[in-house]
Amino acid sequence: MMFKLTLGLSLILPALCQTLPTSFVLVGDSTTANGTEPNSGGWGNGFCGSTVTGTPSSLVPGTPCINTAHNGATTGSFVADGFWNISLATIQGEVAKGRRTLVTIQFGHNDMKIAPPESMGANLTAMVQQIRELGGEPVLVTSLTRRTFDSDGKIQDALGPWADETILISQQQNTHLLDLHAASITYCEEIGPDPSHRLNRTPDDNTHLNNNGTIVFGRMVADLMNASFPGQLPIIPNPPLTFNITHGIPSF
Repeated sequence: MMFKLTLGLSLILPALCQTLPTSFVLVGDSTTANGTEPNSGGWGNGFCGSTVTGTPSSLVPGTPCINTAHNGATTGSFVADGFWNISLATIQGEVAKGRRTLVTIQFGHNDMKIAPPESMGANLTAMVQQIRELGGEPVLVTSLTRRTFDSDGKIQDALGPWADETILISQQQNTHLLDLHAASITYCEEIGPDPSHRLNRTPDDNTHLNNNGTIVFGRMVADLMNASFPGQLPIIPNPPLTFNITHGIPSF
């Protein structure tokens, strides 16, 4: 059974508006980025919303949500290519406005191609510390799963060691953690291969998301964020979609 994914705001906005003025800055690779090309596309649009793709936001209207993620990035190349400087400037600007600034950091898909998990972990540690120096709040996010299945309907997980490294750094640095890797594996295995692949950016792209995919996993991130910061954030509930995600029901 599928549920409508819309919900009137009139009953929920008054309570949400009592939260502190909050901004979100997203850092990561293409599985976070706002991609519309082949080999791109992450959950960012589903979290922040997009007028370009018509994707609804998971946030109270007017909440700044700046996606600085970049296709193909590793934790190293994100810094070396100058994208980290853009992120830092964005964080600094939001903090200067007196806004609580939460910064999600999700890498792994490309780091795993070039270096062991410990290399990514050292870079994540430096990122966390620099965000805090600017007055931002780092939130580490484990990698969105690839939707590649074996013959038994289980996810073929090659990202596990990099997700584990992210968890380790969150423990060492005492940050909030969103275990998107585990949550997305559970959901994809529950709904099965065909519904999971309907969220693909292109039919054979099991890594990136189409608009429906970004809605589903953007909501998953929003719900994980709410669980980690209960009652603190300007996140709009979407009970029907959350029900589908938590009960292993396809929405598209």
